[in-house]
Amino acid sequence: MIGIWQTYAGTYLVVAGIAMLAAFGLPLLMVPLSWARLLRWEIPASGQLATFLGRSLGVFLCVFAAYAIKAALMPAAQPFVFELMLWLLVAMLALHIYGALRKAQPITETIEIALWVVLILATLAFWPAA
Repeated sequence: MIGIWQTYAGTYLVVAGIAMLAAFGLPLLMVPLSWARLLRWEIPASGQLATFLGRSLGVFLCVFAAYAIKAALMPAAQPFVFELMLWLLVAMLALHIYGALRKAQPITETIEIALWVVLILATLAFWPAA
């Protein structure tokens, strides 16, 4: 399973980078509270901290997505980017499972657990040759 589609590792990084920008990075950077409302989160009365933290995460995701796209053209960099991406995906899976068990998140976030599993499996399937 690991690396069965390694020939397309660069393509996967471009697709993953663009999807990361569109689904998470740019919305969190530009409209974090609207993004949170869409996912059914309760917004505190003073949303300044939530806005700041959302934008901070959005900046991180935009930078990571840009480097994933850049690494698509640099095969020597791909193993590092894939490993970092896998660690981030596993951490997101753990975070969402924890939130689900504590019932501390809206149902949309619990449903996202399936997304993280699929992305972990896809990342492993496209894993580049070392």
